[in-house]
Amino acid sequence: MITIGYFGSHPLGETCLELLYEHDETEVSAVVTYPEGYDSWWSGSVREVATDLGYPVISTENEDRILDYEIDYIVSVYYPNILGEELLSHPSEGALNLHQAELPRYRGSNVFSHAILNARADDHWKYGTTIHFMAEEVDAGDIVDRKFVDITETDTARSLYEKTREKSVELFKETIPKIVSGEVHDMRISQEEFEGEQYFYPKSSLDGEKEIPLKELCKGDFETVYDKIRALDFPPFKPSYTVVNGQEIHLTLNSYEDLDL
Repeated sequence: MITIGYFGSHPLGETCLELLYEHDETEVSAVVTYPEGYDSWWSGSVREVATDLGYPVISTENEDRILDYEIDYIVSVYYPNILGEELLSHPSEGALNLHQAELPRYRGSNVFSHAILNARADDHWKYGTTIHFMAEEVDAGDIVDRKFVDITETDTARSLYEKTREKSVELFKETIPKIVSGEVHDMRISQEEFEGEQYFYPKSSLDGEKEIPLKELCKGDFETVYDKIRALDFPPFKPSYTVVNGQEIHLTLNSYEDLDL
């Protein structure tokens, strides 16, 4: 039986936790996630799922309590905090993360948006999701496996997120038996072995980018403006906008009222 300390959030984190619960040879010792009452933009919570499944739950501010458990792996899915050396070295077999982007191409934050912004210039019309071993440097550990979806010219950041989430579930489900067997160690590939563009984006990378001046909207390069509108379209967050006679006009391909948030 493989014992796991699970760190997670988001709907993807809920699904992956349920997959671990359903597997006969994995045992989740404890779940680390947001505190009760956390105000998230998504519905549901890993905390509620963990409680329903009977797992001990640790809040993010007390994450070091996982050190009280003897575990084989830490498994992280959309965990908000960066784990330090003490936590990463605690499990006997290692710490794994499901990163919803192609590594080593996209590290950091806002990667759905930047992948759309970069797709045309890079001629890279695909987006990945990655299982990797965790290192102290963010998103820098050895890669275990990846899966990809196409980026289309009608995708928004939100639609790309949804497509990638489905592919991430496939990847995670396929990886669980390899965690149990230990095959994940044999699959490790250093990120230095991969070629191509590599980007790192901080959480602030889209700050100040949402206003598109009316002049640019009317006379700018059509494809550049169109791609920017799609890249910044992620309900329920405010989309890109222009200002006409002092009034903000939102620029979006989505009908926000139709989305189940």
